[in-house]
Amino acid sequence: MLYFPPIITRLEVYFMAPAPIARVKARLDRQLESPQFSASQLYHMTLPFILDSLSITFINVLITALISSSGETSVAAVNLVSPLLGLVVCIINGVSAGGTVAVTQSCGSGDGEKARQAAGHTLWLTFVTGSVLCVGFILFPRASLTLLYRQADPAVMEKAVRYMVPGGLSIIIFTVYTGAYAVLRGLGESKKCLWLSIIINLAYLVFSVLFINVLRMDVQGSAAALLLARAVGSLAALGFLFLPKDLPVTIPVRCVFSFRRDVLRSITEVGAPFGLEQLLLYGGNIVITVLLVPLGTSAVAVNAVAISLFSFMTSAANAASALAMTVVGRCVGARDGRSAFSYGWKSVVLALGLLAAACVPLYPLSPWLLEHLYHVAAAPRAQAMGLLGSILLPALLFWPVSSTMPSVLRAAHDTVFPSVLAIAAMWAVRVGLGWVLAFPVGMGLAGLWVSMWAEWAVRAAPLGFRFIRRRWLRRLAAG
Repeated sequence: MLYFPPIITRLEVYFMAPAPIARVKARLDRQLESPQFSASQLYHMTLPFILDSLSITFINVLITALISSSGETSVAAVNLVSPLLGLVVCIINGVSAGGTVAVTQSCGSGDGEKARQAAGHTLWLTFVTGSVLCVGFILFPRASLTLLYRQADPAVMEKAVRYMVPGGLSIIIFTVYTGAYAVLRGLGESKKCLWLSIIINLAYLVFSVLFINVLRMDVQGSAAALLLARAVGSLAALGFLFLPKDLPVTIPVRCVFSFRRDVLRSITEVGAPFGLEQLLLYGGNIVITVLLVPLGTSAVAVNAVAISLFSFMTSAANAASALAMTVVGRCVGARDGRSAFSYGWKSVVLALGLLAAACVPLYPLSPWLLEHLYHVAAAPRAQAMGLLGSILLPALLFWPVSSTMPSVLRAAHDTVFPSVLAIAAMWAVRVGLGWVLAFPVGMGLAGLWVSMWAEWAVRAAPLGFRFIRRRWLRRLAAG
């Protein structure tokens, strides 16, 4: 009779031990546990943030594809207006980010009343900021566009003017959605944030198909779809914020009409530098769009579809930044610097993993998407693929730190350093180097894309160094 004790022992150990996936999950659970969060809580927060970011980008990709069916002039027109409207959106996002930090830190310290006040201040401050900034675009659309794009094709300019006014009105409505969303994110209600994104983006898709593809309203249809979708999303956001009784901190309507100097200061300490940063950063993006115009309508359109696809690749990874703002802010509010540091670098690792997981399947699919979804001809399709191929490795090396680490620092009220760094890198590298590479060197559109990843690299090193030195936690230590 044969005897196989070593083999039997190995088989018993293998089959009786937990499955490899279970072992990995158990180890990951131990890594994620902290006095502030359980691993289960983090999982329940992370997945909705990822799905939220994916849904936003996916719908934007589809909308760009729908608009592209109307021709290059329509794509170029929307691409001229989008930086101007995006400028306002980024400023109100800066204000709302300050609100998120104020709410999440108040929750972490157990001060429910201050959290309510921070929620109310976030809502009225985002509305006032967005309304003031949009007045000029709504009243003087042609003057605003002509001031920046004097060399634009007349047909493109006419479509851009028709898109500007309803686009500006939609942003005023969107401030309500943005403020409520920021408060819910600060409360850790990632599932409600996900549902809000699904509602507003599905509405945008349905209205876009109706107005662009069915009624053939071209860019006016796209603007009308945006306006109506944001109205639906804002109503849903108000309902999610004021009606449920299951929130960690209930938010009464009266908080919207309140004023407390200390709460306003807490929001503006984060929101003002971040909003100023976004203003100057998007100012740089507008300058880059201006640089694109002399390269021709085709270059503007190619850049639009390539950026759209790249944003899809980074969409899931953007969730790491949103998660870091909430998780690190809660740890700072609870004065737990060790957990804040731990979750900070883990947020960067999460961003890197999600970015790599997205690039692997999406890049090989990009030629098919460009041909069948965006209806791009062979020559510009090859140019767009060249741009995407040139950015993949730099994106994996530099993008996770440069995009996620600022949220980690801001969650601890370390706002000036990342803002100054971002502004300097934008104007010196993205704009300055981009102009040199595009025109004197003669690289054209490719030069602007090289300057984009060079900017990430310039930002990543100082951000990583500051994080490792833990200077961003000095306020907590002094506290």
